[in-house]
Amino acid sequence: MRLTYFGGPAWDAGPLPARGRGQESLLFRLAVDAGAAVSVRALADDLWPVDAPDDPRAAVQSLVSRLRRALGSATIEAVSGGYRLTLGREEIDLTRFQDLVAAARREDDPERAAALARNALDLWTADPWVPDDFDWARRDLLEDRAHAQRIAGPHGAPTVGAVDDTRIPAALTALIGRADEIALAEAQLTDERLLTLIGPGGAGKTTLALELARRHAPAVFVELAPADAGGVWDAVATALGRGVRLSDGTVGQAQGSRERALAALAGRPLLLVLDNAEHVVSDAAQVATDALRVAPALRLLATSREPLGVPGEAFVTVGSLPEGDAVALLAARIRAARGHAPDAGETEAVARIARRLDGLPLALELAGAKARVLSIAEIEDGLADRFALLDRGPRTAEPRHQTLRAVIDWSWSLLDDAQRDALLALAVFPDGISSADLAEVTAAFGLPETAIDDLVERSLVQRSRGRYRLLETVREYGLDALHRSGRLEDARGRQAAVMAQLALAQDRALRTPAARPAIAWFDANEENLAAATRFSVGHGELEVRLARAQLWIWQLRERFDLLTSVLNATATLADALASEADVVVAAMAMLMRTMLDPTTTHLSAQSVARIAAAAQRYDSELAAILPVVLRGALRARQDRRGDEPWSTYLRLDESELTDGPAWSRAFAAVMNAATAQNNGDIEGLGDASGRALDAFRHLGDAWGTALASQMRSEWLMLQGRLEESLRIADESTQALEGLTSVSDLLQQQALSVSILLRLGRESEARQRVDQMLARARADGSERAVAQAAATAAALELVRGDGAAALRELERAGSLEQQQALAGFPAQVAAWQESKRALALLLTGDAAGAADALRRAAPVAVRTGDQPIMSDVAVAFARWFLAADRLSDAAAALAEADRLRGRADLSDPIALPVRDAVSAAGRDAAASDPAELTALVDRLDER
Repeated sequence: MRLTYFGGPAWDAGPLPARGRGQESLLFRLAVDAGAAVSVRALADDLWPVDAPDDPRAAVQSLVSRLRRALGSATIEAVSGGYRLTLGREEIDLTRFQDLVAAARREDDPERAAALARNALDLWTADPWVPDDFDWARRDLLEDRAHAQRIAGPHGAPTVGAVDDTRIPAALTALIGRADEIALAEAQLTDERLLTLIGPGGAGKTTLALELARRHAPAVFVELAPADAGGVWDAVATALGRGVRLSDGTVGQAQGSRERALAALAGRPLLLVLDNAEHVVSDAAQVATDALRVAPALRLLATSREPLGVPGEAFVTVGSLPEGDAVALLAARIRAARGHAPDAGETEAVARIARRLDGLPLALELAGAKARVLSIAEIEDGLADRFALLDRGPRTAEPRHQTLRAVIDWSWSLLDDAQRDALLALAVFPDGISSADLAEVTAAFGLPETAIDDLVERSLVQRSRGRYRLLETVREYGLDALHRSGRLEDARGRQAAVMAQLALAQDRALRTPAARPAIAWFDANEENLAAATRFSVGHGELEVRLARAQLWIWQLRERFDLLTSVLNATATLADALASEADVVVAAMAMLMRTMLDPTTTHLSAQSVARIAAAAQRYDSELAAILPVVLRGALRARQDRRGDEPWSTYLRLDESELTDGPAWSRAFAAVMNAATAQNNGDIEGLGDASGRALDAFRHLGDAWGTALASQMRSEWLMLQGRLEESLRIADESTQALEGLTSVSDLLQQQALSVSILLRLGRESEARQRVDQMLARARADGSERAVAQAAATAAALELVRGDGAAALRELERAGSLEQQQALAGFPAQVAAWQESKRALALLLTGDAAGAADALRRAAPVAVRTGDQPIMSDVAVAFARWFLAADRLSDAAAALAEADRLRGRADLSDPIALPVRDAVSAAGRDAAASDPAELTALVDRLDER
């Protein structure tokens, strides 16, 4: 480097030849824009921000002359209107650092991005030297360092599976002021678990909360402004669940948002931010109380105009900015808008504007942006009448509007009719809209496509990451204007209709190679869809269309609580079967009711026939498959015995789909593979999984491919084709990335670990287990931790280290703890308890192992999941072998083979039993199997 500022300043690794503050500051300012021309005005503004010389141009010229003598005349080049430092950006450590960070943020490949970020961080050998009055440069550098650290990840590696800190957006501009508030908040967050930022609307509480969230990763930001009474838990669950599935419970375990959110928070070290809580303060207080009680590692930061009233609550008051900071903020926004800072003749007017705007940041932001089209004098004149209102306070205004309404009213007065209509249209979209949806939205509201871009120019709409958004206060202003004009109902109706149209198009993409972009669209529009769904209640066809558009994404995300409630609400509306949406909603409602209550009278031969007849009118994948599933459910209910799970008997007649859509045929095959796997039908599993995998691969459906791959891998494993099984399992894991939760990915990775252990590749299995444990810790969810820990325990069991296995299982939690956790799958709990029995057995605690088996067996039997029951039977076999009861061991092993559908000859846990039975001259396959309940009884025999 020629010019060094990290730990500097230095020139060619030696002392800086420049002398004095003026020369140092001038060189620094030119270095920041190395290679580019910097105007004399810009140089003067930065060198003398407060007390400028009488002739700034002459003063700058004098400094340049002296600096040229110190560095060499060729170092600084005079250009039209200013000067340019001739060094390349790679010759200056600061600009090299910033360019590397910018490249890392643009890079799509995570590994290359992390490498660029690490290269940038390598340059940060010491704190950068920055001249006085250049705080903006220091803030920019610190922000870039934060981006680099996020991209590089801990220990210079990309982060995997952590709480997604990219959900806390990077600051668009440097934070001006608030140093005292940040220092106090940092201290409060260190000592207290609940902190509320208290202050008026527009004071910058949200901005401050976001800044604190960036400093306290991992953090999750919950926007409560769109929430209404009773909707705070929904907002928390949405924020926690974006990109992951919070609950992994079965349909019969439908949960509410509160239970799902608390389950996700349990055991997670996290900063949870509840923003704009004042209009739902009671609900927010209850959320805070419940969350802090359940999650000891949680800290909670709220923003509100009044306290939550929760014991132990700490406060930081966020009021108006001090005059100096308010003037600095307004001057910075004026400079950003018009390209140069206020000149000496405008300084007093800027100070007056800042005072008259009460130093409120949002008002200052909006006013400064107007400098793009208005002079400072015109800005001051434009605010004159508005502040007459503030002197006495508008009697009819809500409290949150008493200061900001004046600013927005004034901005509103500068818009033409089309721009006003565009602002009002955007006000009914809580998530904003994407640029890809702009044409459909503007058409739905009868707007020219340019209208919203016009609002971006006027700083009333923010465009970031391809989305158009209103500032929340501006959005509320728009909603209020719609209400006062009597147009709110119409606007919400148009919003709901266009969201239904857009969501239906994205729903079709979910079953194609475009599934990931479609899922991202649903995630980005979750609040928009929630608002549309709430409005649609009571609007007949619209309510059904919105339900239909979201059924599959809810299924993928396992939002069974929402799926069930919406289907129950729309089933009667859809009963006319007058559209494809009617058919799909009516069929899904019938299926859901059957899954929750197999004896339901809603499922009948007549009702299924009626739906099937209506479905034939539509070219729809879901309309084609659902009647086939319902007929299968009818047969399953008839064949079901006692309290057995009805899904055990669910077999679909694929001949009914001979001429149906390819996706529907693939789905029927994968459903039959699942039933065959569950029932120990190895031949059926091999046939159906092979057909399903081929079909989904051809269609490019990533979710279907992953599901079919998992079943195909299990079949190959049982056939002894272990290398092929491993390849398919790894492909399934890769296909599931981005489509499912971390815990589901870990469950799939556990299959690969099991195959590696069967192959004797213990070291590779250990590497994968370590990766699983790291990912589970980063994710923090109870199920992810339990899944990874149990897989680690299985590895230790194969190694014969029972004590190590027990240590891993302690992290997974006891059976009682898992059963108390909402949504924790009973199959996983039973499987883990069988591993606990094996570990205790290895440590010599046969009595403890027997107790674990007594706990595992009834849980496994209730699931009806035969592979899980088979694993538990193998654990019984090992217990009986250790007790020198070979006959009982053989019976337990025979039961395991019966449940699995064939002998699992490569299972390392079962091998000692098979060897012992064979050595005794016995044939395990010829032994009489004993059901799990009978095996429990045999534990007490002597």
